This record gives sequence, structure tokens and C-alpha cells, in this order.
Amino acid sequence: MFREYKQLAAFFILLWLASLYLPAASPVSHSEIKRLTYSGNNVVGYPCLSDDGRLVLYTVEIKNGQESLMAVRIMNVDSGKETELFRSGTMTAPAPFEEIPLKVGSKPPVLSGNGQVAIFSLSLGEPKNILDHYLAVVNTDGTGLKVVSFPIDALKDKDLEPLYFECAEWERVSNYTIDRKGTRAACLLKGHLGPRRYGNPCGIIFLDIPGLKQRTILAPGFNGSEWVWPSIPRRPLLGGAWSFCLSGDGEKLVFGAQCSGEKTDYDLYLTDWEGQVLKRLTDFHDRWFSLADIDDEGKRVVFYYNGSKNQGMGTYMVNSDGTGLKYLESKVAPRIELFQLSGNGRFILFKHIYKGIILDLQTGKEMVAFDENTPGYARGLFPMDFPRLPAFWGPRIMSLKGNRILLIGPPQGKETPEIYMLELGIE
Repeated sequence: MFREYKQLAAFFILLWLASLYLPAASPVSHSEIKRLTYSGNNVVGYPCLSDDGRLVLYTVEIKNGQESLMAVRIMNVDSGKETELFRSGTMTAPAPFEEIPLKVGSKPPVLSGNGQVAIFSLSLGEPKNILDHYLAVVNTDGTGLKVVSFPIDALKDKDLEPLYFECAEWERVSNYTIDRKGTRAACLLKGHLGPRRYGNPCGIIFLDIPGLKQRTILAPGFNGSEWVWPSIPRRPLLGGAWSFCLSGDGEKLVFGAQCSGEKTDYDLYLTDWEGQVLKRLTDFHDRWFSLADIDDEGKRVVFYYNGSKNQGMGTYMVNSDGTGLKYLESKVAPRIELFQLSGNGRFILFKHIYKGIILDLQTGKEMVAFDENTPGYARGLFPMDFPRLPAFWGPRIMSLKGNRILLIGPPQGKETPEIYMLELGIE
């Protein structure tokens, strides 16, 4: 154990020495970190922030001896008041799985910009054990919980029994995103409850939240023996929910999809809520679009590309009409590894050697948002960081104006993390 700590200490010293030889960004004035959660023996994670930075949605693993269960909670940052929106095992699934308990899913919960509606995945418990089969929609005052399943259009009116489908639903909600008002959600689905010889299809569905009306935007047909894609684009990117984001006004969705018959030929696309616009944003012909974000008004798109085409690995910016593609460079880091774009489209959040960095797209200035010298910095075993999320998931951790950012880290004497709020003195 002592040897492991020595190796860890040596690693951080090397990172610190490396940072001495790189240009320094200016610090943001009046930065301060405040602790939000005090979970004790429980474990918090996957936080998401409202546009005004006053509400935080997150998961908590509640431990009871050797057992534990998951819950979804929302906190008012100003008052500290918490409301539990759902706890695993408190209700059963709808038909045809009505005897099976529902559990909090594996994906992060997502909060509408106005903080009034939360969505999160729900998994089927034993004996099915199907991850993220449903989408839960609930008001953040704890009322109006609805469990949404997603039927596959191509299986409607088909005799499922001889085809060995267990039901006509998509198997898993792979990604989901919600608009500012909490009235529109876009969902990325994959798989089906049937034999694997048919393969694993994927698709995109728009969900009108007030009426729970669904509209399929992109999905294959089924001819009885295989899934058939009628046109290009097809097979939207999955693999950890790559490049999938909805503008705050709910009008534009960015996603990655196959752009020709070649299996590895992918690019980013943009579509509008009414389905009248389908625009190809990039011309990379590669599938390594790891993460994308779009501003609140749907005008500016930023994305992180993890391949070797164009100018190679790094963060790019492009207008929503496909013009103005630009590679974004940093003066303090080898590259800008995008974490998030502020809703107003002005600031990009990224990190370098455990420092939070902000790039002002309006002025081109880079600023240190936080480091070990920021008041309130938690000095635990591991450095403070942006919240750890599965693969390239991007629930919003930055307020609309970029002046509040969520962090996570273990306080002194605690191995598991707590959630913190970074407040920045920027206009």
C-alpha cells in the first residue's frame, strides 16, 4: 500500500513539474468553491445543473450494510433543501413486465434548463435485469412521475410470436437530452427484445413530454428476417452515447450517423424538431466524434474529434448551417479537450493537468477556472475534477452564463466524492 501511495505522489509531482514549463492562463477573479452534499457513507454522482445554477439533480447510492440501492434527488443550492424524486424498488414496471421492480438506470439524470422537469433511465430488476429500458419523466417538485417505453415502429402490427420477439419495444435507452422548458426530449435507442440473429438496430425518437407523444426521426425497417435502412444517414452513433445534443430552445438536434454504405464512414448531422431540416455538418468521413454540444439558440456547435482527419484530434467549432468550421487551439495545453459549451455559446470548459480552464470564444482569452489555490478546494486523496460520467455523456454542469460550474471530489478523510459548486466572477 505504501508503495502505491509513493507512485501516486510521484505521478502528481511529474504533472506539476510539467505544468511549470507551459504558458499560464489568467485566473478568473473571485473564484470560490462551495461544498453542496454531505452524504456520509453514501456515494453521490452524476450531477446536472439548471440554467440559473440554483438546482442540482444527482444520483445517490444509499448503503445499508452490505446492500445498497440507488435514488435520484434534486437540491436547491441556495437553501440546501433536497427532494427525492425516485428510489429503486419503490414501483413495478408497466406491462408486459408489471411484476418486475424498477431500478434507477445506469445513465446520468438530466434536468431541463428551467429546473422544472427531470428525466432519467430506469432498469428492469430481477429476473429480467435489462438496463435502461424505460425513461422516467418527473416534475422536480416530486409530482407527475411517468414511465415511458419506446415501441419500435417497424414492429407495429407484426405477429411477434413466430419471430420470437418478447415485445415490440426498443431494448435500451442509450442517451437522452431535454430542452430548456422541459417540454421536448430527444432519445437515442438501441437493441430489441428478441433473438440476436436479427442484429441490434438503433434509432432516434423525439418525445413531446406534456402529451408523451413519440415521433421516430431515424430508425430501420424490419422485413421479417433483417433490419433494413432505407436511406442515408443511418445507424446513429452509439458506443457510449457519442455526439448527441439538443439546443436549449428544443429546435435543433446534433447527432453522428453513417453517411454512406461504408461501415466506418460517419459524420455529424443536424435536424430540426419538425423534421423539415436535415443538414450534414462535417465532412470528416470518420466515426470518432466523441462529444458534441450546441448553444441554447442552436447557432453554434462544438465537438471533440478523437481521430486523425482534418486537423486531427481536438475540439472544433462549426455554425449550425455547416459553415465556419474551425479548429480551436489552446496556449496552455496541447489541445482543448472539450467538456462543455456554456448555454449562451460564449465559454468552452476544458481541463489541463487537473486545472479547470475556460476559453472565452468572444475574446479568445483562456482563464483558469479552478486549481489547488482556489478558495474551498478540497484536498483529498485525489484532485478535484469535473464530474465523472460514463463514456462521453454530457449532462449540463455549467450554468447558462458560465458563472457556476459543478465539481466533484473527495473531502479530506473521505475516499468517496461529494458534489461542489464553483462560482466564478465572470459577467
